[in-house]
Amino acid sequence: MQENREEMIPRGEVEEGKISISKEVITSIAGLAASEVEGLAPPKGGEFPKGEGVKRFVETEVGEGEVKVNVKVAVKYGYPVKDVAQKLQEKVKTEVERMTGLRVSSVNVEVTRLIFPEEEEKPTEEA
Repeated sequence: MQENREEMIPRGEVEEGKISISKEVITSIAGLAASEVEGLAPPKGGEFPKGEGVKRFVETEVGEGEVKVNVKVAVKYGYPVKDVAQKLQEKVKTEVERMTGLRVSSVNVEVTRLIFPEEEEKPTEEA
């Protein structure tokens, strides 16, 4: 199955060899960056997942030396949605560029719901 194959991004060539960064690594970096932004939660509530779990709300598209990131999140009630979304864009862009050296061309944020205080303790049952 060629579609499930891990994508590798060329990072530069030197006499010693070639450096590649997998799409999954970039997705993990973006997900961890999102988890550090105050006022955000995963779309279903609860805590941000680590590792493979971030694929449920972070997608990355990689091209020649650049990355596009799409993130689905919820915002906790009381936080200004626009401000939190902009902080998320800045954090993801900064961390992906810092850790990979790749240019982030866009960070698209989709706020799917508002999380009320009584929901913060547990994820919702809906899909």
